[in-house]
Amino acid sequence: MDIPEIVECQLMAGDCDFFLRIVVSDLEAYRKFQISHLNKISGIQNVKTEIPLQKIKHTTELPLD
Repeated sequence: MDIPEIVECQLMAGDCDFFLRIVVSDLEAYRKFQISHLNKISGIQNVKTEIPLQKIKHTTELPLD
């Protein structure tokens, strides 16, 4: 809640415990963020990073017809 770079956090079912959406300026900033923030949180055993290459679709419209 106190880290502004984390713009979304979801508790997950399945292989991962949490899904975090992190916004930083570039990959070097992410590397520094991971070292200085994520790796220092007690209880975190590993971090899996996935970086999107291209946004295919993004909408907030819901098909409620």
